[in-house]
Amino acid sequence: MSILAIDQGTSGTKAILLDENFVVIKKGYAPLDTEHNQSGAAQISADLIWQSVLDAIGQILTGANQKIDAIALANQGESILAWDKDTGQVLTPVIIWQDSRSASLCESRKEHSEFVLSKTGLTIDPYFVAPKITWLKQNYPLLPKSAVITTTDTYLIYKLTGEFVTDKATASRSLLFDLESLSWQQQLADIWGIDISTLPKLVDNDQIIGQVNAKELPALKATPLAAAIVDQPAALFAQNCFTLGQAKCTFGTGAFLLTNISDQIKISKNGLATSLAWQIKQSTNYYLDGQVFTAASCVDWLLENKFINNLSEIDQLPDANGVIACPSFAGIGAPLWRPDATASIMGLGLNHNKSHIASAIIDGIAAAVADLLSAVKSDGVAITTLRVDGGLTQSAKLMQMQADLAQIPVEQYAHPDATAMGVAYLAAMAINPKLSIADIGKKWQPAKVYLPKWSQDQSHNYLSRWRSVQRVSLDREK
Repeated sequence: MSILAIDQGTSGTKAILLDENFVVIKKGYAPLDTEHNQSGAAQISADLIWQSVLDAIGQILTGANQKIDAIALANQGESILAWDKDTGQVLTPVIIWQDSRSASLCESRKEHSEFVLSKTGLTIDPYFVAPKITWLKQNYPLLPKSAVITTTDTYLIYKLTGEFVTDKATASRSLLFDLESLSWQQQLADIWGIDISTLPKLVDNDQIIGQVNAKELPALKATPLAAAIVDQPAALFAQNCFTLGQAKCTFGTGAFLLTNISDQIKISKNGLATSLAWQIKQSTNYYLDGQVFTAASCVDWLLENKFINNLSEIDQLPDANGVIACPSFAGIGAPLWRPDATASIMGLGLNHNKSHIASAIIDGIAAAVADLLSAVKSDGVAITTLRVDGGLTQSAKLMQMQADLAQIPVEQYAHPDATAMGVAYLAAMAINPKLSIADIGKKWQPAKVYLPKWSQDQSHNYLSRWRSVQRVSLDREK
């Protein structure tokens, strides 16, 4: 058995080929550049995304002679576009999850907040799908009748197989999905002027969706697409966070903290989101979710502005020496939900230089995640260990600071591609019903463990100062 797992993300598309023991045989990667501007826009061409998928797969197929038994697709979640359902033609740019231009639409619907939260587990915020759909319809009023507006996974699945579907975990990020019935709900859609009959069919996360028939991929013709899921719960699955209180944080473009809350829907009282982790034949799980919108993108900012010259310099940075940074360059998600927030840096003196600022920004990423962990604890869910994955986990400075501020061990995932691994596991379970979650769990072990070196008082004092800096980011008219 071999599985081709695709992780279509914000900064690029990864593809990995795994053998029957889930050992990586080959990898492919195609980078992408998202356009940002001061108005809150974050967008990219869907044609570029599709081409990146083809390029990443092409790298896998070149010189390969192994039969691929199944394909799996993970997607970036809350990013949307309009496209023609009859022809597959792209009609608008992809509006990326970071885009905040629908903020006014959210503000005008705040009276529905309590109802929406109770049904969807989500705060009304530009981060999620429904406001973006309404914004897109308003700004592209001449779309043809054959146009559909969907998340990127539906478009890619259509391009691969011709099917018009989305998985339930991705749908749970839309503000249109009822967590209890696990279905679209028209009452929710009415808030945004959306007809649920235009939305894709819902599928489970370990379900064979269709067979590849894309003309650009003749070598994969008739290969089953056997699993689909949004990226963050895919990583939660890969990290073997299968039971109540197990948590992971992915340090990618943003940092995303997910805590498994088992099969019970728990609506946060502390600003976290609640979503469906997965619905599979063996179980249905939910999670509490907190987001730091800028993590690796903070590092990109440091590189672009010459605070550091390369990634390896992060671990050579000095102590921040009293400088504190709240690196909310693209607003704040949970638990405050302030898309208007900006980054703040305080504590600078003549004795400081750009390396201290860079150090403070790296520390600020860890502080933002620790703040989310505090919110999870306030919701009554105990986390004793944090599992981490993503490119930034290669930084010992960041991971040690995370352990110090969170006051719990931080376990680094051994594989660099957790999202792809997670959706590959789901595909394997789809084509091999005998494979169980317990079998998957046997494969997990950390590459490295970081233990707290700070005292609780040190952690408390730092986070208290960091939150005072964060308040400066919020000290503006909404």
